Amino acid sequence: MKTIQINDYKEIMKFINDADDISASYLYKLQQNSEDVEQYIRNTIEEPGVFAQIDDQDQIQMLLLPFKYDDNKYKVIGPFIRKGEPLSLELFQDLFKSLTESKPEEVSFNFSFIVNEQDYTPMMKAIEAGYNFTDYHLIATKDVGTTEHEQNIAEYHPSYYRAFQKLHAHTFKHGAMTADEIVNSLDDNNKLYVFMSEGLLKGYLYLQVYEDNHNAEVKYFTSHSDYRMKGIAFDLLTHALHYAFQHYDINIIYFKIRSKNNKLVERFNELGFNVNVEYKKFKFVSSHV
Repeated sequence: MKTIQINDYKEIMKFINDADDISASYLYKLQQNSEDVEQYIRNTIEEPGVFAQIDDQDQIQMLLLPFKYDDNKYKVIGPFIRKGEPLSLELFQDLFKSLTESKPEEVSFNFSFIVNEQDYTPMMKAIEAGYNFTDYHLIATKDVGTTEHEQNIAEYHPSYYRAFQKLHAHTFKHGAMTADEIVNSLDDNNKLYVFMSEGLLKGYLYLQVYEDNHNAEVKYFTSHSDYRMKGIAFDLLTHALHYAFQHYDINIIYFKIRSKNNKLVERFNELGFNVNVEYKKFKFVSSHV
């Protein structure tokens, strides 16, 4: 076996379409719009490269697609394994080592797997990748009424901009909408609520409603770090659920939360939210080699 970099987009797609992907990290990245997927792959061919293990007959046995999302940070799609072949941890280690050695130190490679659907533990142990956090996708299907702190919640007003912009920029970074993008999007189906107390903006929630699909998403919500564990986020969620189910023709409201604390996530059950899917995230930093 030997490791090579593949530059032929069609060859890569043919192998991926025929391969076994049960162990593939970030598999859902390839389930998006076909044009987006093509761009992912073409960008990866340019930087950092598509890495593959081939046998003596030049047949691809395993393939990794790392794509860049920030400076010195990559998300790894794969491994994709030749159909009918078992997962070889040794091949995976060798292939991943070639990938890491192609980059300078202080480069991080991130993995994401679906809990209860994928067996990822042996692979992550093999390359000594550490658990980072879990993305929980939660859904609610009914109104839970109003919050007792309803008087503290208001729709966004331009006078709140400075405090909102500062809190949003501090909380959400990579790939997030900017404060200006959120504010400029506000209309009948895009709502921004703020939690005000003692003249201070202590939290906010941004709701997007898709009536054509009969659902809504809590895109962003947070409370200021100085006022955590005071129920502000729960009050905002309660308000958003009540408003959305009362004013729109929707069946589901969903949101994503990133946490290492599953007990905290379980508290959202009190609002009628249940975990729909979990993505376990791992990180490998090349400087640790």
